[in-house]
Amino acid sequence: MNVFVIVLAAAFTVSVCWACGTLLFRLLGLHFKRFEQELLAAVTGAPLLSMTVFGLCVIHLARPMVFLALGLLLLAPAAWLTLLQKRREPLPPLPNFWKYLFAASFAIYALLYLSNCLAPEISPDGSSYHLGLVARYLREHGFVRITTNLYASLSQGVEMLFLFAFAFGRHSAAATVHTSFLFALPLLILSYCRRIGHPRAGVTAAMLVYLSPVVGIDGVSAYTDVALATTAFTLFYLLEIWRERRDDDRLMIPIGLLAGFCFAIKYTGFVAVLYMIAVLLITHRNLGSFPRIVTSSLASAAIGLPWLIKNWIWLWNPFSPFFNRWFPNPFVHITLENFWREVLRTYQLPSLKPLFWIVTVTGQTGGHIGPVFLLAPVALLALRHPRGRRCLLPAAFFLATFPANIGGRFLIPALPFLSLGMAYVLEFSAPLLVSLVAASLLFAWPTIIPKYHSPAGDWHIEHMPWQVALQIDSPISFLERRWWGYNVARKINDVIPEDKTLWSNDPLPESYIRRSVMVNYYSADGERIEDILQTPLVQDFQPLWEHRFHFSPRVMSHLRIVQTGAAGGDVWNIGEARFYSGDDEVNPVHAESNPFPWDIHFAFDHNPVTRWRAWEVLRPGQYIDVFFGDTPAKIDRVELFCGHDQWPVRMHLEGSGLEKDAQLETIHLPPGNDLRRLASRTIKSLGVDYLLIANNYMSAADMRADPARWGLREVADVGMGKIYQIQ
Repeated sequence: MNVFVIVLAAAFTVSVCWACGTLLFRLLGLHFKRFEQELLAAVTGAPLLSMTVFGLCVIHLARPMVFLALGLLLLAPAAWLTLLQKRREPLPPLPNFWKYLFAASFAIYALLYLSNCLAPEISPDGSSYHLGLVARYLREHGFVRITTNLYASLSQGVEMLFLFAFAFGRHSAAATVHTSFLFALPLLILSYCRRIGHPRAGVTAAMLVYLSPVVGIDGVSAYTDVALATTAFTLFYLLEIWRERRDDDRLMIPIGLLAGFCFAIKYTGFVAVLYMIAVLLITHRNLGSFPRIVTSSLASAAIGLPWLIKNWIWLWNPFSPFFNRWFPNPFVHITLENFWREVLRTYQLPSLKPLFWIVTVTGQTGGHIGPVFLLAPVALLALRHPRGRRCLLPAAFFLATFPANIGGRFLIPALPFLSLGMAYVLEFSAPLLVSLVAASLLFAWPTIIPKYHSPAGDWHIEHMPWQVALQIDSPISFLERRWWGYNVARKINDVIPEDKTLWSNDPLPESYIRRSVMVNYYSADGERIEDILQTPLVQDFQPLWEHRFHFSPRVMSHLRIVQTGAAGGDVWNIGEARFYSGDDEVNPVHAESNPFPWDIHFAFDHNPVTRWRAWEVLRPGQYIDVFFGDTPAKIDRVELFCGHDQWPVRMHLEGSGLEKDAQLETIHLPPGNDLRRLASRTIKSLGVDYLLIANNYMSAADMRADPARWGLREVADVGMGKIYQIQ
């Protein structure tokens, strides 16, 4: 993609956001000072464009020509109204020294940031699900029901802006749109501080955020955290103007839109709505705040609620992939949700005691905010002044979600407010403020970061790739040399037919892949296939533990298998359930289970590589109901074949007096036939034709040694693993 097209696509997207905000301000009769008007309009217009693209995706009109026509239709009146508008009052002037300090610092790093965002997108999440979903929406011209990728159920407000840009300039255009939020953030911080008469603090706070290493790498990638931070700060900015203008209620609509957009960008952004309501209540401790809360909340709902409705309709859970216990569904396992939550809370660190050092300096949790933020606790001294308390209030709200995910980038939304607090406290000394900016300039430079960060915390900008950004060097050659993911994607596109599905045990750069991909931990379907794939090699997964219940013959139409054991991590499972009358097997007509009834048929399919699993840890009261139809069946024996990976399991039968009469006998069976080929055949019957097995996967060596034993044919070696076709 030509660099001019990339820049034009990103600029067009940002301009249409500005047009939406400008038209909204004109409609509401809102006016701001010179320069801040354009910044506020661009950010406030982003939720409007985002929801417009959402609507186009719903009706399957997400096409480049539709986006072009929409953009021009919005830009024309906005530009005309701006030209006709009288010259607005400027912001208070910025002293020359601070003006030059800000301009020089901003420009130096702008070159670094632009060279990276214009280069091909190689960020882990950006190239996989952020733009992977965007690329699919563009191919499908809108939303499609995706049940095999939990990331598709997250709110995607910024991804709708990415889609608008991606339609014209592909990956780099989307990343550049996110970089526009990065550029807007320090300008907004400075404008706000000029407005309130604290320009020195504004320059310092703006640079502390702008020069944070994790903000830089996040902002130049197709991520969403910097967009959330910019939107959150704009919300704060408008709330402060609302206070200043003595309750100009026309501001309630843009304020509500911004708060809702925070949630639409990222689930954790829901705190923006709470912050907005808190400010309205604190400012007016009476019933007078109620109409304002209603107006702003309705505006927020218009932006955030459609994402929940989409999930409710397609995934049965408005908050998918979370709260699956409250909203049971067959798409995300509760065990996966619990494991995911635990990993995000700890990042599997041996101790959380050094967490402050990790997120500021060493970066083992995915990027670091910078050594200068070791001084962040001094921001608490700003609580002595009303303006300091007002800037630290949103910091408290956005920090409240951090324990749920302790990754360094999840601090980004709080950084503008913490930086303001630090700058307010140190504003008494100009040399101290200049020293903070100088330290930030030093510690954020790519060649300096490796001198102090941990080798495990290497998510930061590493170089200034101007040659590939300007396409002096071929982007394709750059991708082939620098990133294994592109080579894997290209090979997948070459060797797998368009109508086939690939299962992978590792995430893949799906934005570069034009095939259907299923990743092991992205969904219930992916985990089920992994369970089948592991069964031939893990004896504990095989149905070799027989629980045989004997009882006197009786006629029954229904019986219940009840589990009463409990354990921290084991999951109840049954590989095969069989029912007998003498030597004759009796086949049930129907079965139900609680929990996870959707896989219960695997317990009755006579297939030793499939099993029903509760997908919750063992707890008393779990059960399976078995029905024998309208004509009762004569039964005298029940045999349950289970895996050994559930030692605390305790089962008994209920119904027709079985609670007292059934006698349990447990038998440990020897391993049976080789299950490898059966596992592959079963996976193929579930709609997967190809497997990508990474070299470090548990079955990789066994498959490499004898693919035919698995019923596989190697079709490609992609370096990090091999692609097999199931025969």
